[in-house]
Amino acid sequence: MKRCLLILGLLLGFLNPVFANDLEKFQMISEIGTLANNKNYIQALDKCLDALKKYPDEPELYYWSGVIKSRTGNNEDAVLDYDKAIKLKPDNSSIYVMRGVAKSDLGDNSGAIADFDEAIKINPKDTSAYIMRACVKIQMGDIQGAGDDFEASNKILDKKE
Repeated sequence: MKRCLLILGLLLGFLNPVFANDLEKFQMISEIGTLANNKNYIQALDKCLDALKKYPDEPELYYWSGVIKSRTGNNEDAVLDYDKAIKLKPDNSSIYVMRGVAKSDLGDNSGAIADFDEAIKINPKDTSAYIMRACVKIQMGDIQGAGDDFEASNKILDKKE
């Protein structure tokens, strides 16, 4: 059975180059994410930059490049990568959340709030956007607004249970 699956996989790869390309891209992105999540940032960024040479229009690669740069304290460049990812995939709330975090780390709280607002507009059930917006509101002294955001997040989480 394993042999049949291997042969089928090879045939699909040879007969459908788009599928093979997508599989290769998926594997690259998965490997980059694993490296980054295991704090192998230099290796992850190197792989990400290599992958971007091959797939310059892949928003997820810009997303991961931004994540890695944020985690290593290079938030200015991370914001630029998130900008590119958003340009390619403007309907992904997670990218806005991560860009908002990077902006907040740079002291741009109003820019961060705008990004969290956009993430919520795209996906009203994105609890991370509410929680991160609440954290920034606390930094800005808006305790009532932060409480409202935490409450909104809790309501969403309660409905999932």
